[in-house]
Amino acid sequence: MNAMNLCDFRVGWRLLLRQPLHSAVEILGLATGFAVCFLLLGFVHYSFSYDSDVPDRERVFVIKHRLNFIPQPQWMEYTPFALRGVALQSGLPLQVSAWWPRKATLQLRGRPLEFDVTAVDPAFQDIAGLHAVEGDLRQALTRPDGLALTRQTALRLFGEAAALGRTVEIDRQPLQVRAVLADRPSNSTVQFTALVGTGSALWPERERLDALSNWMGIGGRIYVKTGATVTPRALQTALQDAVDRAPWQNLSAPEMKLALGGRKMVDIGLGPLADAYFDRSVANTMGTGQRGDRAMVLAIGAAGLLVLLLAVVNYVNLATVRTLRRQREIVVRRVLGATTSQLLRQFMAEAVLLSLAAAALGLLMAWLLLPLASELLERQLAGMFTPEATAAGLLFGVLVGAAAGLYPGWLARGVDVRETLAHRGGETAGGAWTRRLLTAAQFAAAMAMASVALAILWQTRFAAAAPPGFDPAPLLVVELHESATEPVAAAFRDAVARLPGVEGVADSREVPGRDNGTGTRGSESARRVDGSEVALSVQMVGPDFFRVYGLRALAGRGFDPAVDRLAEDGEQNVMINMAALRALGWQSAQQALGQRIDGTRQRVIGIAPDLRWETLRDPARPIVYDLARDSRLLTVRMRADAPASLQRDIAAAWSRYYPDREPLMQAAAGYYRRAYADDVRLARLLACATVVVFALAAFGIHVLAAHSVQRREREIVLRKLHGAGRRAIGALVGREFLLLTAAAAVAGLPPAWLAIQRYLAPFAERSALGGWAPVVALALTSLVVAAATARHTLAAMRIAPARALRD
Repeated sequence: MNAMNLCDFRVGWRLLLRQPLHSAVEILGLATGFAVCFLLLGFVHYSFSYDSDVPDRERVFVIKHRLNFIPQPQWMEYTPFALRGVALQSGLPLQVSAWWPRKATLQLRGRPLEFDVTAVDPAFQDIAGLHAVEGDLRQALTRPDGLALTRQTALRLFGEAAALGRTVEIDRQPLQVRAVLADRPSNSTVQFTALVGTGSALWPERERLDALSNWMGIGGRIYVKTGATVTPRALQTALQDAVDRAPWQNLSAPEMKLALGGRKMVDIGLGPLADAYFDRSVANTMGTGQRGDRAMVLAIGAAGLLVLLLAVVNYVNLATVRTLRRQREIVVRRVLGATTSQLLRQFMAEAVLLSLAAAALGLLMAWLLLPLASELLERQLAGMFTPEATAAGLLFGVLVGAAAGLYPGWLARGVDVRETLAHRGGETAGGAWTRRLLTAAQFAAAMAMASVALAILWQTRFAAAAPPGFDPAPLLVVELHESATEPVAAAFRDAVARLPGVEGVADSREVPGRDNGTGTRGSESARRVDGSEVALSVQMVGPDFFRVYGLRALAGRGFDPAVDRLAEDGEQNVMINMAALRALGWQSAQQALGQRIDGTRQRVIGIAPDLRWETLRDPARPIVYDLARDSRLLTVRMRADAPASLQRDIAAAWSRYYPDREPLMQAAAGYYRRAYADDVRLARLLACATVVVFALAAFGIHVLAAHSVQRREREIVLRKLHGAGRRAIGALVGREFLLLTAAAAVAGLPPAWLAIQRYLAPFAERSALGGWAPVVALALTSLVVAAATARHTLAAMRIAPARALRD
């Protein structure tokens, strides 16, 4: 940087300090844009950095499978462990490891504690690139009594005391802590708290061998790291060939093969670890955890850039007004010999200084807002402020300043010396229209974002409150860890049923609104009355289910605990809903009652009322209600006069039967609210961004109004001298901003309407308020415009002709 440039920066700094209020406003506006942009781009970087701690992650894969013989098949990362042996015996140069998460009981200070343990092969150390900060990880994974803990887990178990070498009892097996590992990054799909080897003493040899050679069970993931010369296609082919010869083929009936239509019974795929976080094909299936939507993440990043762009537009408007006010200064400098390039460099130096200060302030604001952003985005973003990221943010501020200073510098270059000295200088018509268009663009973006945010918020509230077909208020769901037919679970269920305030208890495999986390709900194929195939969802419920939910059969009868029993052989009494009645081809309920569902051993005893088992995004499915064989959920119906301590009483009963586990209870309505948590988070995020955009746009139009009134001051005076009243002057000034608002609406509302329609498309039912979102956004924009321009409109109405003409 030469001496002239340094001089430009010194002069620019003095000029900024000469107007401290104006400069502070510009810095604050840009800093707000930088803060929002930094946070949202930090979230994008966080999302695209998932599993970046794994070396050569592009060569690490998760084996996936899809069961095509069930209705609505979906890819799953949890696969039969028999595929592990197939990969090891494929002859290809690769490393393979099972990922076998299990629940165990750990004795901590004489008290049983539920503990998560993940069994892996020793090769997992190299696949995941793990390094022990203390001890020897390979010993922990190869010794039967070995155990590896993360730092956080070690601190939870032993406090500040050294963990290495300590012995703990897990499932009555003594294990020795042989390695302590660094805590897992929050942006990792490979999460664990404790590791043991697949040969650990925690599992008897027969159980371990059965699990690792099982073709039918789904115990966990299988990670594969291929050699540099191995193509994913070669590995996938080897796995698919083995699966095609697996026992599934022997279990398929001719009707099932016909329904497959030439497809394989089971498809095998490889999910690259580098893309695991954005793999929507396995989202919401067993063991996947949080998964992201690539399009949504990119949209959030684009929103951050948009907010910064609007903040820059705001700065350009302010800088333009300041340039017009400095025309005399510019002319004097031109007369004294300043060249065009010198003027351009001077204005760019001012812009760079101001933008750099705004970037620094924006980084500080982003750091202060980081907890709020983490809560809104539900991601741990605390590690985003690295020295590299901070330096990149400041450099970005310099680049933004250089770009933002071009237009004011270009205006300074074009100042006419003679016109300015003759008091006829001013903004050109083209310049005025450019600033109007920039301000209109700000309000168009604000209107669009407000419309979408309102539509999502209203639809989410409508969907969460939509009647599920029963009253969830008196219902409480308790999640068990074993089947309700097991002795301990059955005893707990009976104990809850005897509590004061409990009207009834029913067991079921699922409850309405709850996502079972497997991605494959119970289903079966049946034949319609015309012989064609139809897929039916199956819900396994206890005989008291409909009574506890306060429901009666629409036709026929409901389940009767005294009559209906599980039948191992022969026919099974079932109920169906109206959607199943129509799907099977029966014309009326009376026609279906007593009939056997073709292709099954089920006889219809009643027509169940329609319940909303899933969200409003899912169409109503034909459902068969069968008696539960392995229920893991209890639904408790509370009396109207139930004591306030009922939940504590249930928790106390739980502690008697499950002393080593914490109870999981929640209101039945809570499952529906949880199903729309992502939508609520998106609406809140858009609302926050909308507030920022509206604030920037409001300030921009405030400045535009001030300059407009100043520029048209003589015209207003002349109109007053010719008899124009205050109302006419107010209409004259307001017309410009009314047209600007209309232009913003034309530009912003159509795209917003299309975005709203796309969001609402999957919903079976829609809120009546959704269509009004653009109208409300337009009304809100009009209020903001009116409030932002009111002061200068009133000032124009009060201009004294004598003073204005004297000036």
